[in-house]
Amino acid sequence: MRTAFLKLFRQSPFPGLLKHADIIREVAPVYKNAFMCFLEGDFKEFENLHNKVIILENQGDVIKRNIRGHLPRGVLLPMDKFQLFAYLREQDKVLDSVQNVLHWLSYKQSCVPIELVDDFLLLIDRSIYSLKAIYPMVSASESYFSNFSEETRDTVKAAIRQIREYEFQSDQVERKLLADLFEYPFERDIMAFHLIRLVELVGDISNHAENAADMMRAMIAR
Repeated sequence: MRTAFLKLFRQSPFPGLLKHADIIREVAPVYKNAFMCFLEGDFKEFENLHNKVIILENQGDVIKRNIRGHLPRGVLLPMDKFQLFAYLREQDKVLDSVQNVLHWLSYKQSCVPIELVDDFLLLIDRSIYSLKAIYPMVSASESYFSNFSEETRDTVKAAIRQIREYEFQSDQVERKLLADLFEYPFERDIMAFHLIRLVELVGDISNHAENAADMMRAMIAR
């Protein structure tokens, strides 16, 4: 009966959400390589990769607008429409946050102190874990909203827990890095400000991934 009821839905938003999530997955290695170029002082290649991220973010915006544009008033959905929009907003902010990190890096050619490079790389890796975890969650959710099986719902919940764990790990690294940056004897305050704000912006990636996961949890609630 529930499957028959689902046929009344005009258009599932999940193909669009998956396309958007796939762009988030695609942007992860570009973002990592851009950060490595920044660390190594290869600012020309950094800008090339920065521009690729801008293009991908723009593609994500097109998909986001397309999803919204195909959910007119009155259309039936297997979840609350406002929850879906809130979810979409947070998923899109994940992509926006990646772009914001590279925008910020492009404003100043700061040098990361050698003592802090490993922790910066650790923070970047944790944010990439969050980026890559979005697609599996959306994919499992698409399956759940097509069959409403308890087993598939558990898969979605496991994906949500994984994203929350990545955010926790990112937060731990972020706190340590901020403490170290405030203690570091920078020659110029502007360098300290640039790197401290950078840590906050990288942390936003995992924060928005967790927000998206929380919204997904609300959508699959019974």
